[in-house]
This record gives sequence, C-alpha cells and structure tokens, in this order.
Amino acid sequence: MSDEFPMRRTAGWDDLAKAAANGEPHGMDDLMSAVAAWARQYTETRLGGHELTYLEPADVAQEICLAVLVAVPGYGVRGGSFLFLLRAIAANKVADVFRKAARSKQVLTGELPERPAGPADEPEQRALRTDLGVRLGRLMRMLPVSHREVLGMRVIGELTSNETAAALGTTSSRVRVTKHRAISRLRACAQRQDALS
Repeated sequence: MSDEFPMRRTAGWDDLAKAAANGEPHGMDDLMSAVAAWARQYTETRLGGHELTYLEPADVAQEICLAVLVAVPGYGVRGGSFLFLLRAIAANKVADVFRKAARSKQVLTGELPERPAGPADEPEQRALRTDLGVRLGRLMRMLPVSHREVLGMRVIGELTSNETAAALGTTSSRVRVTKHRAISRLRACAQRQDALS
C-alpha cells in the first residue's frame, strides 16, 4: 500500500499519544499538531470532490481533532495502538458525513444535471443500500471480537497486515488467516440467513 498519509508508523503515534496522556511538556501540542496534519489529509482524500453537506473536509478534520483530544486520557489508561484509535475516530466522522448526506433532502449542486438521475439515485436503490448496511452490521455482530477487530483494522481502517499485527500484538500471517476466516464466516452466516428468509 502506498504511503497515503503522513506518519503511518504505529510506534511513532504511540509515543506521541503516551507523552500527551502522561502530561509531558508539549506532549499534547505535539500530538495535536500531528493529528491535525493527518486529519486534513485524510478528510481531503475521503471527502474532497464530494459535495455532500455544508461541511467542508477542514470542518470534519477539526471534529476528528476534538474527538482525539477527548479520547487521549482514555488511551493513557487503556493503551493499545493509537493509530488504530485515530483511524477508527476518523472513519466514524467521515461515515457520519455520508450518513447525514444520505438522509438529507437537500441536493447540493453547482449546476443543473445534463441528464436525469440514474437508477442508482432512485429511492428504491437507496433503500436497498441502506438495508444492505443494516444487514452487514448484524452479520458483523455475529463474528467473534478478534475477527471484528481484524476486519475493522484491515478493511475499514485500511491498515496493512503488518500494522494490524503490531496493533494487536500478533503476526501478520495470523492477521491474514483471521481475516480469511472472518470473511468465510460472514459468507456462511449470510447464506444461512438467506436460507431462513
């Protein structure tokens, strides 16, 4: 995977977060400076070019920073991978923007469309996508916690196998096996639900 965002190394983030949580001089300033730069790039990549709501990527980046600021004391008690926590917070904030945009009756557009909306924009298609999201959420809750963690880090958080292994204190081959088993189990659960319905 390419180095899409600054400071992807788990250890670098953990050191900054520990310094901030322990109240070291300039610890919080250093952490928030790094988080702000990361969050700006993350939100610009995820939201740039989408006219979703009145929120700009910079607004969402600021929300990520505020959420991280609140989460730092808990990280100091709990420990673990700060990069995973940061990615989870950021992914949730970006997902909130997409959810709000999907619920909004407002259509933000600079110009009138040249042709009618396609089938994917029809209410039926939106309802099907929403139903799929609810169904996937139910299926994910059927997985063991270890499987959910690996899928969350690898698929949602976009961590590499090595980064996920470092965050969970295991090996990258174990992460790959767990991801494969989690996806197989999701498929089996989905097939059982289909058979029952």
